[in-house]
Amino acid sequence: MGRIALLPEVVRNQIAAGEVIERPASVVKELTENALDAGATQIRVDLEQGGVGLVRVVDDGVGMDASDLALAFEGHATSKLSESSDLEHISSLGFRGEALASMGSVARCRILSRPADAMVGASIVAEGGRVQEVVEAGGPRGTTLEIRDLFYNVPARRQFLKRTSTELARCVDVVQRLALAHDGVGFIMTSDGKRVFDVEPDMDFLGRIRRTFGAELADELVPVSESSNGMQIDGFVAPPRFARRDTSRQMWFLNGRMLRDKLLIRVLKDAYHGFLEPFKQPVAFLRLSLDPARVDVNVHPAKAEVRFRDSRPMFGFLVKALRAAVTQTDMATPGESLMDTRVRREQRESQTGYLPLPSRPSSGGQGPMVVREVSGRPLHEGGPPPAREFGAPDSTVASFEPKPGPAADAGEDWQTVDRFAGPFIQVNRTYIVRGLPDGFEIIDQHALHERLTYELMRKDVRENSVAVQRLLIPETVDCSRAHVGLLLGHKDALERIGIIIEAFGEGTLAVHGLPSRLKNPDAEGVVRDLIEILGHDGKLPDAEDVIEEVLHSAACRSSIMAGDELRENDIRSLLERAGELESDQTCPHSRPTRVRFTLADLEKAFHRS
Repeated sequence: MGRIALLPEVVRNQIAAGEVIERPASVVKELTENALDAGATQIRVDLEQGGVGLVRVVDDGVGMDASDLALAFEGHATSKLSESSDLEHISSLGFRGEALASMGSVARCRILSRPADAMVGASIVAEGGRVQEVVEAGGPRGTTLEIRDLFYNVPARRQFLKRTSTELARCVDVVQRLALAHDGVGFIMTSDGKRVFDVEPDMDFLGRIRRTFGAELADELVPVSESSNGMQIDGFVAPPRFARRDTSRQMWFLNGRMLRDKLLIRVLKDAYHGFLEPFKQPVAFLRLSLDPARVDVNVHPAKAEVRFRDSRPMFGFLVKALRAAVTQTDMATPGESLMDTRVRREQRESQTGYLPLPSRPSSGGQGPMVVREVSGRPLHEGGPPPAREFGAPDSTVASFEPKPGPAADAGEDWQTVDRFAGPFIQVNRTYIVRGLPDGFEIIDQHALHERLTYELMRKDVRENSVAVQRLLIPETVDCSRAHVGLLLGHKDALERIGIIIEAFGEGTLAVHGLPSRLKNPDAEGVVRDLIEILGHDGKLPDAEDVIEEVLHSAACRSSIMAGDELRENDIRSLLERAGELESDQTCPHSRPTRVRFTLADLEKAFHRS
């Protein structure tokens, strides 16, 4: 007798359930997507015990008649496909016909449905793979699906479920994402009889985001809306300060389908490149519309990942559109968040009974804080000796000349006519304080100048117009033979970014030229950076990411430093030139260049509000 045997249908469905139905959230997703495919305008999701005890989904869609119900729990029975060619342009959310059969094999299920043109509905029950006969039943137009006691007959699967609160959170996340993806559909969700989420059918995309995640985030979002070659991207991106350590608030929707796709995660990372710390994940809510024939959604059991047929042009289009929106976000750190941090710290101190020690300057620091007027005259005597003033021939901002412009008319919008007229105050030769119509901002002079220097150098590289400053006496740098060989192997590529080197013995390099943008050239520092970058990545120095790393380091070494004293013209020139950039609110390493305090922040700080 042969050893190979055909598995019973119920076992096949239980195996399929292992991929399709992982937990209660999978049930919620499949049933809610079925309701959306049925044209529902109102969907109610009721849970008990985090979805393990009960998942009930009620919709007002087209409904099913008795003949449809008879096939509902059969494997691969669906109304959304009829032949293999349909797989090439899937527009519905569901299409495989596996979900209900899988649920029917691992839970106690009941479907009650009535089409709009029927006087009476019908019902069918399935328990642990045993499907009963269809019977007549009264009910409202639409469909009600109840899934009880999930995995009651598969205890090995049930014991791997998490706590009730964890499973509930995952179910809520699914409904929230589907609600964000589908305008015109109302959602109500309850847990053990208590409402946990709802949106009205007439609520728009931004309103749904506000209802789901609060006004603080929604009010800071910047819209995105671009189209190209049959692709359309719409949605919102958040300022970098809302970034998180996970991707839970990166929400992509493709033709109404929610996705967790690696390509789209990379798109967002590239769009925020230079504005976000590397370990942080941006926040965005984005809808992508695309011809269904240009994407394969049949590549993942839970349909969470897709494969784009022409990903390269789509990637470039998305990054460009999103980056344009990201640069319009307000990246400055709000003073309110600092006020809240201080309030929380004071509350902890009052609860513990400990008081903070008075702040004292470190013996190795710059001494007590000195506030200077723009003229450089100290407001408090006894500070450190005057630092080198900028504006002299060797000034790093000597080439910045204030651009004359007409005076602002009183009736014009301040954001449009800001001439950076001041007044300015330099604090500890590190921070610039400047008044705003509704408060003031504090600018980190090094971070802002670093961004400006970096962008100018990057522009030179892109336009192949890097000016080189030849050193009168080449500067030698001692390094290993291996490192000499590493850099000389990329000599031509390095020259294209303005770095000219030659061998000077077996273990020494001679630096003959550096980009003229470097106002304080540090030949040894540049060489050490190159060795670290090229030795770590093994990439050519004309690769885009390697160029940016080199320029980051070079810009940092060449920028105004903490401790450099600036005059009024220097400050105004720096602000004007930085204001012309794509964005001047973060340095190349993604640190904020400024903190803004509104009048409301001041009211809170002085306990006036």
